[in-house]
Parts: sequence; C-alpha cells; structure tokens
Amino acid sequence: MDEDKLYDLIARMTIKEQLTSSEESVSWNAYREAERISDETVYPILKKIIEENHKNKAVREAAYVIIGYSLRNIFNKEACIFLIQRLDEETDKYVVACILDKLARIHIPEDIDMSLVIKCSQNDKWLIRHSALNALGSSSTHANREALLFFINQEDEKKYEYEIIYANASLGSIGSKEDIPFLEKHVKSRKRDIRDSARFAIDRIKEREV
Repeated sequence: MDEDKLYDLIARMTIKEQLTSSEESVSWNAYREAERISDETVYPILKKIIEENHKNKAVREAAYVIIGYSLRNIFNKEACIFLIQRLDEETDKYVVACILDKLARIHIPEDIDMSLVIKCSQNDKWLIRHSALNALGSSSTHANREALLFFINQEDEKKYEYEIIYANASLGSIGSKEDIPFLEKHVKSRKRDIRDSARFAIDRIKEREV
C-alpha cells in the first residue's frame, strides 16, 4: 500500500458522517480495512505521515491505529519502538490513550524498552493511566510487573479501585507464581470487580505455570 492509498484510507477513517448503520458507514468499513493490513512496507510511510502532520491530530491518530492493527498481523520491532516513543511526543490524552490501547493488543518482546508506558501508568489523567496499565500486560518484563504491583499493593481500594482492577488483569497476563501472594490479598475484597479480577489473574498464572 503506497502513501496515496494510506492517505485515502485515513481520510475515510476520519470522515465526519451522519449516524448510519455500521454497514453503511464509510468510517466503520475503513477501520475494518485497516484491521486487515499485514504489509511491513506501510510502517515507514505511516511514520512519515505522522511526522508531517504534527498539526493534524485526527490524521496522526488514524495512522497510529493502522500501525497498531498492522503490528498484530505482522510484528515489526522498529515500528513498535516508534509507537512507544510517540508517547513522549503526543500531548492530547485521547491520542496517547489510543497509542496505549493499540500497544495493549500486541505481544511486545521483553527487550523493548517500556519505560514510557510505565511513566504513563503514573499519569494524573485516569484515561492515560488506565490505558497504560492495560498496555503493561503486553510485555512480561520485571519493570512492568513492578509497575503493576505498585497499584496492586495499594491499601486504599476506594481510591485505587480501577487501577487495581486493571493491574490485576495485566499481571494475570504476564505474572509468575511469585506474584500470586500479592494478588491473593484481593480475593476477599468487598469490591466484586477487584475480587473477581484477582481470582481470574491467579487462575491465569497457575494455568501458565503448570
């Protein structure tokens, strides 16, 4: 897919439409098209598009979405690192959350630096913080596990309820049997979602450790 075709796809993804059914929506169908891309040659083109459109948030966000979808179909280390690095460039919370949500849906090798994702997990905006906690579950590094345990070890379940829930879920994806005792303290929580997420995380870890 060349640059013109990618710009055309992005234009269709970002088109403003009146409410219609999904099948009739140009944008919805464009997103489904983006989901099917599995061509590594798109990565340098999308990087160029993002860097050229520093004043067009909608174009950048659509390009990030395409990269995220593509990485699920055909992983490219350089493209993944670029996506992570953009967390330090973007300032709009919705764009940052978009990048994090795409990172959460791919398997990221342990040799890729996730420090910017960890930084986002401490962001004062809950949208970024929650998306980052989800994304930390995509790479089983020690640093990621420590970042998740920071919230799992919080005593104030009322203040950190959603952070604990997201951290439990991510630790269930990347944790080891050594992490189970940290999760166990939440299995008797009075908050159902915290309790259930802890139990599910423990079950997932035990299944992998067998």
